[in-house]
Amino acid sequence: MDWDDLRYFLAIARHGTLSGAARQLGVSQPTVGRRLEALEARLGTRLFQRTPTGYVPTEAGTGLVAGAERMETEALAAERAATGLDVGLEGAVRATSPEWVGQWLLGPHLARFHDVHPGITVELVTDARLYSLTRREADVAFRFHRFDQNEIAQRRVAMVGFGLYAAPAYLARHGTPDFTRGAAGHSLILMNESFGGLGDLPWLLALAHDARHALRTNSRDLQAVACAGGAGLAALPHVMAQARGLVAVDTPSPAPPREIWAGVHRDAQRTPRIRAFLDHMAQAMGR
Repeated sequence: MDWDDLRYFLAIARHGTLSGAARQLGVSQPTVGRRLEALEARLGTRLFQRTPTGYVPTEAGTGLVAGAERMETEALAAERAATGLDVGLEGAVRATSPEWVGQWLLGPHLARFHDVHPGITVELVTDARLYSLTRREADVAFRFHRFDQNEIAQRRVAMVGFGLYAAPAYLARHGTPDFTRGAAGHSLILMNESFGGLGDLPWLLALAHDARHALRTNSRDLQAVACAGGAGLAALPHVMAQARGLVAVDTPSPAPPREIWAGVHRDAQRTPRIRAFLDHMAQAMGR
């Protein structure tokens, strides 16, 4: 059975939709649908039940998943081995990061990288989804925490400082918050509770326990925009807040910084173009 057919099958099985599979594979949704229909026709059986909520593997489809995953493991190992033998400083490097990290920490250093390595094309995907290095969805991943897979080589590339910020107009209207009173009378712009693992959220909630919660969002950029518009106080990365002309607010304790970790699959870590990109970004971000 052709691995190229099975990778379409696996993408549908993992995402449960043609659209999700298409995004992963970088093709159109009709292409995924046609490839599935062709595979089912060759096998003479239905691999998925079409339901209102998505594609659910049939008994035949469920039985095919394990074999397809074994083929995937072998194919990806061969790809990584071939990538590791690449000795040129040309080609593409696919990197992934959270949105604001890509915009504020990686993006400013891309021009210099291309000056030094004009033959390398960088594809930077900023997304909350954790792309798989093992399945070669990305060559390099930047994250806020250590990677827990043994096959991933990793290093800490930056410590990002945070602080509490407000717009000058907001402070003119509301004054400086009194943290002995839990910042009563003030408004907060917060990350969603699902981001409770981020140190700045519990830190701010503890300091400003009597402040009103004006906005919750999953976007650092939206936090900064709302803060600049005078909606309230926000814990933000220094680099983002200072670029928007926000004013730092003194706090009884400093905001916890965030670590940025970079990971690459061990089979690809010595590929020159990947190593060049990772080394450049680590040096630039660590300054």
